[in-house]
Amino acid sequence: MNEAQVKSLLVLSVLAIIGFGPLSFTCLIGIYVVLGRPPWFYQLTREIYRGTNPGVQAMKPARPARSGSLALGSRFLTFLGLLLLLILDIAPVPVTGVIAIYVVLTRPEWFQQLVFNIYGGAHT
Repeated sequence: MNEAQVKSLLVLSVLAIIGFGPLSFTCLIGIYVVLGRPPWFYQLTREIYRGTNPGVQAMKPARPARSGSLALGSRFLTFLGLLLLLILDIAPVPVTGVIAIYVVLTRPEWFQQLVFNIYGGAHT
């Protein structure tokens, strides 16, 4: 595990514990990232994935010619998914925090591609 993963796991652990309340801060942060696309999240994702598969490391767009519409579509679908998770997180189990911890630990290729699609190649 690299330093970015360790720091992310610490923050997500705290957010997962807080997530037992009526409001999921993990989902709210996710919604902020999807809508605002802050540069720090893109950089954090690059740091988390540092040292993984070199082909994935480059964060190449799936369809570079349509990056604007791809970014908008990815942002919309991710927003809807996070909204659904926000509703599900009302239950006593913090689902979003567990998913986020899984992503940080396993670093799946689909998440890195999703981040690139959401940002539309703007921060490369």
